[in-house]
Amino acid sequence: MNRKQFLKWIGIGGAGLAAGAGISSIGDGKDNGGLLCKVRPGIVGANQEVTIPGNPGNNSYGSMVHPPFQTDPAWLARMELKNVEVASGPILKQHLSIVEMPLTVAHNTVVKAWTFNGMVPGPVVRATLGQKMEITLRNDSEHPHSIHFHGSHDPNEDGWEPVVIGGEKTYKLTAGPIGFHPYHCHVPPLASHMAKGLYGGLIVDPPGGRPTAHEFMLILSGWDLEDKGKNDIFSWNGMAGFYDRYPIKVPVGQKVRLYIANLCEYEPVASFHLHAQTFDVFRTGTRLVPDDHTDVITLGQTERAIVEFTLPKRGRYMFHPHQTKMAENGAMGWIVAV
Repeated sequence: MNRKQFLKWIGIGGAGLAAGAGISSIGDGKDNGGLLCKVRPGIVGANQEVTIPGNPGNNSYGSMVHPPFQTDPAWLARMELKNVEVASGPILKQHLSIVEMPLTVAHNTVVKAWTFNGMVPGPVVRATLGQKMEITLRNDSEHPHSIHFHGSHDPNEDGWEPVVIGGEKTYKLTAGPIGFHPYHCHVPPLASHMAKGLYGGLIVDPPGGRPTAHEFMLILSGWDLEDKGKNDIFSWNGMAGFYDRYPIKVPVGQKVRLYIANLCEYEPVASFHLHAQTFDVFRTGTRLVPDDHTDVITLGQTERAIVEFTLPKRGRYMFHPHQTKMAENGAMGWIVAV
């Protein structure tokens, strides 16, 4: 970086920042996919929370990989669980279609994703312990696929057998145990099918539900941009840098519950760290009493946890994997207490 570039970066000698400077692909792309931001992270995406203490516009923290510049702030509203419709009848019926489609996963970055219902992650499935589930899978793609749910069920409904191109299968399951369970395609090469987007989350609630809280699902994954078996960028809920630009917003002092899963292929381990506050950990969520109280959890592939906390003071609380490569390449975000 020369002097002119440096001055531009800090906002001196140019009108770009004041006018809402954009983001572009720069660099050689060898280590970051060519997705380094030209300006200080946090300046881009300044929003109505700009006056909140800890606003990243006042520092140089932020993801180096950004979401598409014109992203709708409500793009991932479906991962806020108050927006998920819960079936009240004795049988939960859900239809999932596997579709291959271009998906914008970061600024100037489009991949050919394999999706459940045109989205990555797939739709949230939510049931109550013991509820019957009929999950119908339609394969509208160019490859054989399946859907495998973690948890307990009849082995004949396990989802390791492929559904042929143009085929359809209904999986009949009984929801259980309580907790948070991923689902994903189980056709080999498994890593490739999952890395291209075929995964999602199943929540099984205890009878009567859990205590009232503001609930969100966060699924960590990576994107391999060149089909080389190595991730270039990382994301929570499929879009790199989304929660850096559009933080999760919660009320001060009210309980927050996060359903967190690691669906990141090609990486041996991942983690979740929350700044400035600790949380109760419910490993897999199969128990109703905490297993730990900490500020970081480590997750192997498909491992998951439910964490609960309150944020006592108004401000921005950073979250990210403590694997720096992941945090700096798309998987850093904020929870804003208002």
